[in-house]
Amino acid sequence: MNIPGIVSSPETDPNPQALSEDMRRSAHAWRVRLANVDLVNFPRAAMLAGTPLMQLAKRAGIDTAKPFHGQGLAPGYFVEMARPLFETWDQEAVVIDDRTIGRVSRGTLVSFEASMQCVNPPKVPAEPPSGDFADGPHLVCQVGDHGLVVSFDPQWLTTTTAVTTLHDAAQDPQVFAGLGYVAAVWDGRIRVSALVFGQPQSDVQAMFEYATSATLPVPHELKVADFRNELSSEGQMPLCVDVSQRKETMERLGVVLFFAEDQVMPGDIDWEVLRQVVRVVPEYRRDLGVAVASFYPPSGVGARDVAAHLLAREPALWKTFTIPGLATLIGSRNLAVAVVAGVTRDQAADIDEAMRKEAAAYLGSVELDRTMPMQCLFPTKDRYHLVDGELRLRYSVSEMVDAEANSEDLDERLEEWRERELFRTVVWEENAEQSAVDEHEAAMIIGAWLQEPGGSAAT
Repeated sequence: MNIPGIVSSPETDPNPQALSEDMRRSAHAWRVRLANVDLVNFPRAAMLAGTPLMQLAKRAGIDTAKPFHGQGLAPGYFVEMARPLFETWDQEAVVIDDRTIGRVSRGTLVSFEASMQCVNPPKVPAEPPSGDFADGPHLVCQVGDHGLVVSFDPQWLTTTTAVTTLHDAAQDPQVFAGLGYVAAVWDGRIRVSALVFGQPQSDVQAMFEYATSATLPVPHELKVADFRNELSSEGQMPLCVDVSQRKETMERLGVVLFFAEDQVMPGDIDWEVLRQVVRVVPEYRRDLGVAVASFYPPSGVGARDVAAHLLAREPALWKTFTIPGLATLIGSRNLAVAVVAGVTRDQAADIDEAMRKEAAAYLGSVELDRTMPMQCLFPTKDRYHLVDGELRLRYSVSEMVDAEANSEDLDERLEEWRERELFRTVVWEENAEQSAVDEHEAAMIIGAWLQEPGGSAAT
């Protein structure tokens, strides 16, 4: 983890190495769900590593050498494209809170979220900074015992809506979230020079946005809580579990784990899922099926519709996703899923916690319910069967025939898993149900061929 600008001196801190390490532990990937992106300082924000802001700007028709004002509808297009980007950004920054605000130093990249008042709200058109931040527009608030000042270049406000919001904040404080560098530290205050900021989206705003854009019937089971802003400090809460189901801790269920497919190599998901399942589920309680596959959303259906129909149910599914959060992932990434069937809710939560610590590509989980039509997108054929301390590699007749036809070494997979020593024994297990389906389909194909002109039956 590389947090720029975390420096200290013996005069200001007796243990600068400990301070630096503390700041690194306080850093997190900055991700935010905004109702509106109010400011993007292109010349500075675009310099952050891995930022595709310039590509988005070009797609929206933005001239990045000029401020947003006077560029017509292009800033609005850019804002809509940038919102999902900030939800999945991986830029590390120190979170400004009661504990860290008195310990950050000049040059530190920080994230902030607070109810703030705007001083000297910007004019239209915006004027360049005068050089003295006190004369220009800035946001202020109190964080613990320290004052936080967020200065910004008003030329990089995205839309007139952003200007209006800041004028409103001059009268009544508004919640802003953003990213910036610490520019100065003095007399119990710090000043942050903003790169990006906006207003976090509320659950009601997100639900309304979905309902007005849905292309499929809106599920009746939707709740406002399904749209909470889990990326906001006010929206963070434990896993979404229906309270009435918490007593049924021994009930077995299936859980679907989502992964960023482009971040893994073939076989990585299988290994990581089985490794964590073995750690979480006691051997004497194992009778689990595991399936792994790429996730393909249906063509022509919006990401929000897919997410809503995967998650909305009464009683509520066990899940770590919100509808907006899953929709952003579906719309912006190639995904893969692993279905683990036969765990309890407590075990599902433990697997989720372990995966977040150990697997960088892991994104979250949701309870499996095959009665929900959209969940037919999840794989149905188990690749693995875990029984006690044994791993059974599942196969069907057609899979074995195909493997032999392609001269594949059928023992290679067995030996690979045996060498990993994760299980006491590793064996093959026929998926009799799938084999029956394969044989029936083969019989139908052969029967149809025999009935064709030139087939054996015809001759």
